[in-house]
Amino acid sequence: MKRISLFFIVLLLLSRQAAAGVSFISVSDETSYNEAEDFSNTYEINFNRHGESNINKCQAVRLQEHWFLTAAHCVENACRDNCSFQARLIVGPTYEADMTVTHTPQSPKIFKHKKAKLDKRSSSYDLALLYFKPSETKLVYKDMSIRRAITEDQFLQRIPNESLYYKAVKGTNIPPLLIVEEKEGKKLDRGISVISIWDGKREVLDAKDSLVYSPLQKLFFTENFGIIKGISGSGVMTNTGELAAIVSAIGTVGIYNQKTKKYDPVGIVYLSAFDREVVDFIHEHVGAFAYIEADPKYWGGLNARQKELLNLLDTVNLGNK
Repeated sequence: MKRISLFFIVLLLLSRQAAAGVSFISVSDETSYNEAEDFSNTYEINFNRHGESNINKCQAVRLQEHWFLTAAHCVENACRDNCSFQARLIVGPTYEADMTVTHTPQSPKIFKHKKAKLDKRSSSYDLALLYFKPSETKLVYKDMSIRRAITEDQFLQRIPNESLYYKAVKGTNIPPLLIVEEKEGKKLDRGISVISIWDGKREVLDAKDSLVYSPLQKLFFTENFGIIKGISGSGVMTNTGELAAIVSAIGTVGIYNQKTKKYDPVGIVYLSAFDREVVDFIHEHVGAFAYIEADPKYWGGLNARQKELLNLLDTVNLGNK
C-alpha cells in the first residue's frame, strides 16, 4: 500500500488465475441491462500461456462476430509467448460447448496511447482486442455430469434450443460504444450495471453511484459496487444500451476524517473509457462497428464527495501500484 500526501491508494488489477464456466443466455430486453439475460454479449474467457498450467480468468464483450474487447492486462502477461483463450459459449446441467483460439504474441491488439505520459498509467486505456473466427475455431463439447467429451450430435440432442448455441457462436446483442470527449470532470447521468460470471453463475451488479469521468486519467470511476477479481474486461452497460467502459481495476483511497483524525477507506472501481483515439484503434483492426458520442444530455455535475475523489485520483499515477 502506498501513502501519498493526505491519502493512500491501492490499485489491484481485476484478472484472476482460476478456471471457470459461462452459460449463454438469450437476450430478453436489449436496452435495459438490469437482468442477467440482457448480457448475452459478455463472455467469460480464460487465458492459458502455452507451457504453463495457470489460467488467467477475465471477461470480454463481443464487438462483432469476429472480435472481442477486453482489458489489456488480461492478455499482456498471458500472451507474451503463444497463448490460448477459451470461452464457454453455452453451459447446462448435462452439456457444455467451449471455443478455444490460439494466439501468437502479436495476435491480441493492445491499445497504446500516443501520449507517453499516459502509457504509464495502468488503468488508462486498459483495452485489448481478441480475434475470433467461428469457422476457424476449435469447438469442444462435454458432458458436464461426468466431465467427458461428447460429439456435436450428442451435444445438440441435449440442449433445449439449438438457436441458443448458434447465437452464442455468432454473437448477438452487439452494443454501441459510448464515446467520451469531455474536457472536465463530470458524472454520467445514466444507470449502469455490470455482469459478473463465475462458475456458470451470472450476477448483475448495479452501481448506486454515477460514473465519474476523469479527463486526465481518461477513465471512469465509481465507488465499489461488488466488483471482484476475475471480471476484468466485463462491459459496463448503461440502462439505455451503450457500452460505456471496460472493467479494469479496483483501488482504495483514504479520505481524511476531521472528527476521528483518521483516514476512512473508500473502495473505487476504475473503468477504461472510450474516446476518438480508441475509435480509430478499433476501426483499424475491426473495421465497421457501432458507436455513439455522449452529448450534453448524458452528463451531470459532481457532488462534493465526487469532486473530492476526482481531485485525489487525478494526483495519482495509477501505474504506481
